[in-house]
Amino acid sequence: MTYSESKGFQTTYEIITEESVQHGDFAECGWLDWRGESVDNPWESHWDVQDLLRLKGYRFEGDGSTVPRWITADADMTDTIHPAGVWSFLGNEDQPLGGSISIHRPDWITDSSWIRVCRLLCYSI
Repeated sequence: MTYSESKGFQTTYEIITEESVQHGDFAECGWLDWRGESVDNPWESHWDVQDLLRLKGYRFEGDGSTVPRWITADADMTDTIHPAGVWSFLGNEDQPLGGSISIHRPDWITDSSWIRVCRLLCYSI
């Protein structure tokens, strides 16, 4: 087990384009590092709580579980975001309509601590 698997939060991303919407899919997906850049391996995706706070205030959705295994923040290009910071991966595609960042619950975190992290990000369970 690497440091990021035991101490950090792993995140994934999806990019939506007009063409991908027509096919009911995403244009690109993968692991995301704390700078908002795509990485090849899950162990390269390491965010701490301070990194997660950059997503505070976005609308989050859970996976449907009572205590979600992941929560997802969505942004579209009509939001006031620019493809910078944690959203810089959106600059990888021509004319993206939007994208999402999913924060995955680490195995090492307790239910109560994970719920506190979710609430810190303004997602209520």
